[in-house]
Amino acid sequence: MPMFATRFVIAGAEEEVSPARRKVVETVQAWGVPLDDEVAHALRLVASELITNAVIHATGPVTIALHHRPGRLMLVVADHNPQAPVAGCAADGDESGRGLALVDHFAVRSGWKAFEHGKSVWAEIELPKPPPPVRASVLRRFFAGRARRETGPTPQALALSAA
Repeated sequence: MPMFATRFVIAGAEEEVSPARRKVVETVQAWGVPLDDEVAHALRLVASELITNAVIHATGPVTIALHHRPGRLMLVVADHNPQAPVAGCAADGDESGRGLALVDHFAVRSGWKAFEHGKSVWAEIELPKPPPPVRASVLRRFFAGRARRETGPTPQALALSAA
C-alpha cells in the first residue's frame, strides 16, 4: 500500500474543530484505509483532542497534517503557542483536563516539538493493514476461475444402452 500525506489549515476558531475532525477521518478513509468502528473512534478522539487544544491554548491558524504509511497514521497539529502541552489533573466532575491522557491511551506514541514561532503536537495511531496485494490477486483468480466453471455447459445425464 502506498504512503500518503496531506495537510490543511484552519483559522483557529472553536467551531472549526468538528469539521476538521471529520475531515481527518474522511481523508484516511479516502486513502482506502480500512477503518473499523473502534479505530475510527480512536482517530476521531485523538484528532479532536489535539485540534481542540491548539484552538483553545493558541491564537491564529492551526495546521493539521496527516502522514500515512501501512499500519500507521501520524497526526500532527501545529499552532503558534510555543509553550509545552501540559497534561491536566482532572477531578471526577471536571469536563476538561483529560485530553492528553486520552491521546496517550489511544496513540502508539505521542509527543511535541517546539519550533521558532510555536509547536507541533503529534500522535501516531495504529491502523489496520489491508490484505497484501498478492493475497488479493490470488483470491481474485480463485473466484474468477470458480465463476467460469459455474457458467460453463451444464452436464447432461448419459443413458447407457446394452446391445
